[in-house]
Amino acid sequence: MNDTETPGREATVGARLRAVRHRLGLSQAELAEAVGVSQGTVASYEADRRAPPTPVLLALEHTLNINHRWLLEGAGEPLAGPRPTRPAIVADPAQLGRLEQLEGQDQYYVVPYLRDPAAAGEGLVMEEQVEGYCVIHRRVAPRPEVIRCVRISGDSMAPTLTDGSIVAVDISPLPMRALEGRIVCCRTGEGAVVIKRLRLRSRYALLFSDNEDQRRYPPIVVDLQEIEEPVIGQVIWAWVDLR
Repeated sequence: MNDTETPGREATVGARLRAVRHRLGLSQAELAEAVGVSQGTVASYEADRRAPPTPVLLALEHTLNINHRWLLEGAGEPLAGPRPTRPAIVADPAQLGRLEQLEGQDQYYVVPYLRDPAAAGEGLVMEEQVEGYCVIHRRVAPRPEVIRCVRISGDSMAPTLTDGSIVAVDISPLPMRALEGRIVCCRTGEGAVVIKRLRLRSRYALLFSDNEDQRRYPPIVVDLQEIEEPVIGQVIWAWVDLR
């Protein structure tokens, strides 16, 4: 097949992957970089020497819009329609079990996606707190065990983080001075949990919005003598709708 040919009824997963890669005008190296694997790994997929694991199939769909069910089964359209505005979230227990068996392959991991940001800082994530699991690459989360994913509500952090965006929070303990100017997940004096940009002033943590309408979204002031460790973690990654 040359680069002008388009996907048809290819017999194998490897042939379908090669065909859709040509359709997108990508080299093996470019496709590999997009989903965080090596060119040699892509070559092994296309030669059917190795089957792409589920995390890579989901990454192909989320990053390059390649229909993972078409890749696996040859049914439906090669491209999956509009790109999703949220990460690949896995909620089915059987599928999660298969993902956990594949962890470490091609450097993809699953991390919990929580119903409530307040649960992000708890040492033990309870089953009732988990809405699903996000597929995330090791370059984003070299220590996946300290990552929690939560959803942004509202537009106070727009345009950086839009309403409905999902963020990955690293709950590793860090001095607050090291987080100055960073976006953090933080407790407030009212018991709420917010995603804001941190500034420190004497005994106070000031939590700023990125929205330019500062009258609508004034800074939240947290007294560090009342709440000694308000920061749950640093936001290190986001799946954001940029449209």
